[in-house]
Amino acid sequence: MPRKDDDAFRAFAEQVNEDRPQWLVIWGAYSRRFWAFPLFEMRTRIVVSAGYPDALVARLDEAERQFRVWPDGQGVNDGDTDRR
Repeated sequence: MPRKDDDAFRAFAEQVNEDRPQWLVIWGAYSRRFWAFPLFEMRTRIVVSAGYPDALVARLDEAERQFRVWPDGQGVNDGDTDRR
């Protein structure tokens, strides 16, 4: 049975999808979690999950920093010595 906050969480997922088109974000009404799937190349294929909005955004940022493959000369991991 849907809960009252499901609509708000679905709306948040849609907003993240608009703000970050490189991710597919859904709200799992049964799991009570956000699930985010990268739509870009990553060194390790991952699915990001979080129980509340702020955690989701932080985890998306962290996943991109750690695992995203950037074209030469672009991205936040330029100069990193720890390239996985």
